[in-house]
Amino acid sequence: MSRRQGRRTTSKLNSSQPSEACLVSYHAYSKHSRKHLSRPNSKHVPRTRNVGARKRKSLYRPIPVSLPSFHPAGRTRSILLEENPVTDKWVFARHKRLPPRVRLGPRPVVHEEHDVPREMTTQEREWWSSPYLRMLATPLRQCTLSKRYLPNDFLVRLAVLRLLAAQSAPSMEVLMPDGLEHPKYKRRKARVAVYVPCWKEAVETMKSPVSVPRHNANIYFSKHLCAHISYLLRLRVLQELEVLIEALKRIRGRIEFDADADADATILRRLTRSEFKTLRETGVVPYPDAVAVLVVPPVNRDPITNLRPRPSQEPEIPSDESSAPTNTLHKKPLPPLSSLHYASVPKDASEQGSDDSLEIPFSTFLPNARVPLYNGLTMFPSPPHRAAFHKLLTELLDVERHSRGTRPTSEARTTSREEFKRAKGDAKGSHAFLFMSNEQTVRRADAAALAIALWRLRMWEGNAFVDEVESWEIGKEWRIEQSNRP
Repeated sequence: MSRRQGRRTTSKLNSSQPSEACLVSYHAYSKHSRKHLSRPNSKHVPRTRNVGARKRKSLYRPIPVSLPSFHPAGRTRSILLEENPVTDKWVFARHKRLPPRVRLGPRPVVHEEHDVPREMTTQEREWWSSPYLRMLATPLRQCTLSKRYLPNDFLVRLAVLRLLAAQSAPSMEVLMPDGLEHPKYKRRKARVAVYVPCWKEAVETMKSPVSVPRHNANIYFSKHLCAHISYLLRLRVLQELEVLIEALKRIRGRIEFDADADADATILRRLTRSEFKTLRETGVVPYPDAVAVLVVPPVNRDPITNLRPRPSQEPEIPSDESSAPTNTLHKKPLPPLSSLHYASVPKDASEQGSDDSLEIPFSTFLPNARVPLYNGLTMFPSPPHRAAFHKLLTELLDVERHSRGTRPTSEARTTSREEFKRAKGDAKGSHAFLFMSNEQTVRRADAAALAIALWRLRMWEGNAFVDEVESWEIGKEWRIEQSNRP
């Protein structure tokens, strides 16, 4: 059979209905993919179903202490007959160990022969509990717009999506967000992607086509790209809350804390009215381990149906009739999404440098840390999403209280709880939630991941780029150049 006849036969097979051989090959391919892939290879994974995590494999192996000598003196046989760095490179290759774990069980399972799992030290747990250090430690990626290398958490990953088209029309490819959801619910799909700044105004200015390796020359942005990214970033906050709640439920009663460290291991608590009033008047958060303050009041009832909106995480598709944005439905102007407040320094650290005979600590030369205060009304403009956010926060607060109740408490703490139940006036709880993360809370659950999700949403909405001063988020000259574009 000639090549021309083979092409004709192939075109006839493609144009006709799928034959029995094609169906058999398809079932064989699907069976092969299910056998060899550790995760489902589907386009959509339900949010109620967890995606299996990949096990990290260690390549570490001890290197010989003494290297063989290449000098021929005193040698009875060739060096090629022994292990040497020339012919046996894999023996002398250096590999890193797996990162340490936050905590190890009573009997840790050793999967590797040479790389034994190790628990983090107190200093390492303190570094891991900082959301800002973890964002700066993410891999560097090149931004498509600024051509600069930035940490991965300061960018948004965009992958190529091929849209379905007719047989005669050419296929169309657009850029869609990829990897913004929690890996437990949905993983990255594409291996090749581009990165744009985590800033809505900067993405809206990108109207020219982008070239992606191994794809078409010109790939356009989706029409609803910014709305899709905004929804996924808000969904990531809700997913981090769900993961945090499940982690606290699993760890309940497994870790024993002493009485002194029990108060430092609090992840979430509700501020009283007097504490929240003092915070608004002074602008200082008197908690050194605070990473965020969330002001989330319950959602109001509908004036027509007199019912509260049901919590939902599904995206809202605006109809043609209601083309007005959600922000215009409020009578009063919405507050800013976040505002930074100074964090107070412990008394011991501030009084340490008062005496001239003592050394002045290095922390006195650093600027004061700031804690973001997030407004739930602006952070989740949609009432169903805000209801879901408030429900998850209250559920996390209940899990935190139950975990506290299972541990032995002193008489003073029992008395304070009884007084809190009978609180009146300014001693009652407010709508503000204090979120903390330190080396003690990391042993219970990863609280810094939620702080990172909140900060990424803050950057996307533009609160990190409001001031015309140089900051660590992005360079000053590039930000001013982009903000002055017509």
